[in-house]
Amino acid sequence: MNWNMIYYHLKNKKLYLGVLAIVALCAVLFFCFSSSDSNVYAAQKQLLTLTDNIRNAYRNKPDAWGLNTFSAIKNNIVPQNMLKDGQIINALAKEILIGADVNGNTVMPGSRNFAIIYKNLNYDECVALAQFDFDEKNLLGVASVSIINKNTYLFDWTENNSLPLSKDICQKSCSEKNDIIWYMYL
Repeated sequence: MNWNMIYYHLKNKKLYLGVLAIVALCAVLFFCFSSSDSNVYAAQKQLLTLTDNIRNAYRNKPDAWGLNTFSAIKNNIVPQNMLKDGQIINALAKEILIGADVNGNTVMPGSRNFAIIYKNLNYDECVALAQFDFDEKNLLGVASVSIINKNTYLFDWTENNSLPLSKDICQKSCSEKNDIIWYMYL
């Protein structure tokens, strides 16, 4: 039995196993990051779907009176694939509220605005969603955007903190745990 030959084969097996492990790790990381990006994209599309559905439901009404999470579910404004255990859940598996404010309180008479709130977003989700690149038609329907964490950041159409949001502003405003509120015109 030649010990040099055995050592050579063991050394090569370790090298092959190491290369195989690195390739497998890269594949897993690629899948995780690409999956995360596709989930953010899906969550962005869900925001547009909810906005369109709410506008369609209230199109012939003078205001958004009575709109909240419960009424949106009850009146089939929310797609069935976004419902789980009586809550609205986005593609990131995070809760969505609908209403007048961060708590999803009921829209009061005379208000032609409503809020869609994405709850408990991590830093990366917050940055990606807050800088969502609305098309022109949908961007003009945004009254303001708030990012709420330890602080509250309000972005609207005034000169200071203006819409649309840049990546740099989002990176400075988002933290570990965030809620984003899109205040939309009816």
